[in-house]
Amino acid sequence: MTVAPSYETFVVTCGGCHRTFDAFAVGWCRCMSREPAVTCSHCQACVHKEGPLAELDFWFHAPDELLRRRAREKQSRRKPSAVELTSAPRILVVDDDEEIRWIARHLILDMGYDCATASSPSEALAAVASERPAVILTDALMPEGDGRELCKTVKALYPELKVVVMTSLYTAQRYVSEATRVFGADDYLSKPIDFERLHAVLQRLAPVESKGIA
Repeated sequence: MTVAPSYETFVVTCGGCHRTFDAFAVGWCRCMSREPAVTCSHCQACVHKEGPLAELDFWFHAPDELLRRRAREKQSRRKPSAVELTSAPRILVVDDDEEIRWIARHLILDMGYDCATASSPSEALAAVASERPAVILTDALMPEGDGRELCKTVKALYPELKVVVMTSLYTAQRYVSEATRVFGADDYLSKPIDFERLHAVLQRLAPVESKGIA
């Protein structure tokens, strides 16, 4: 599907019938064994049928609200009568790599959280005031600054704000100890990020409240 987003709709062109439709206005496919995907309003073909590259491009450009709707659809398919999410703590992801920000945001939205992103420590500090995150996930090393120093600054300004440092280099125990002792990090994650580990950390630091559906 060819993507052409606008401010009020998310218009895509179906790769099968080549007609356009608004992805916000259509239903979900019936591929129950796979991730939920939108269906063409004309021929009913879904994103899955166009191949992994086309599907990745679609979700890469998808607005946050559509990703959140997808997360809710996944939740209803997984536990159709069990849980309804009633609050969504916001997570701020700080990384200079756009692909990592997108992957992390995608995972976090799927977990039922809200998510904002920043590409540098300075951008992150500006976002803290406007986005009011419950947890910051920051890369340890970025071209414009050290994520561990960002953690130290955030803790000085906002002692109650939780900060998790992510890294693919400094994974030895002594670096973990330093991140918590010297910089005040609340936790430490190795890259590539493990979904279950990330979920466990976020649930500990900012649990998602839920209630049973009557």
